Amino acid sequence: MTLFDYKHVLPIQIRFNDIDKLNHLNNACYLTFFELGRVNYFNNIIKSSVNWDEMGFILAHTEINHIQPIYLNDEVYCYTKVIRLGSKSLTVKNAIAKKQSNKLVICAEGTGVLVAMDFKNNLSIVIPLDWRKLIKEEENI
Repeated sequence: MTLFDYKHVLPIQIRFNDIDKLNHLNNACYLTFFELGRVNYFNNIIKSSVNWDEMGFILAHTEINHIQPIYLNDEVYCYTKVIRLGSKSLTVKNAIAKKQSNKLVICAEGTGVLVAMDFKNNLSIVIPLDWRKLIKEEENI
């Protein structure tokens, strides 16, 4: 998958406290950036049709492949797309890229499996039809 396969991109600010002793982005930050990308994605796609206090998604599984380090002054972006839509879960793909020599270079890629939840009753639920429709339209899946 290339960056052209993603429709959603979020600029990420690298903070001084994100940098570890080796002067590059600490590996724990990538999960936070993926989360920022997911939240931005769903806020843009599902919009106001969700009361996030009552229902939403929880992260059930995640994987990351670290490809190239990121440093404090790098210009960084998080790319997000849904690549699988099941009945109660979906899979999100993320890429973290930085601008290097006037082109974007992928520094990390990852996936996350999200489960739709009814937070009031603490139960997994079938992904609501209106959410499913909006995601399918966005991703052509």
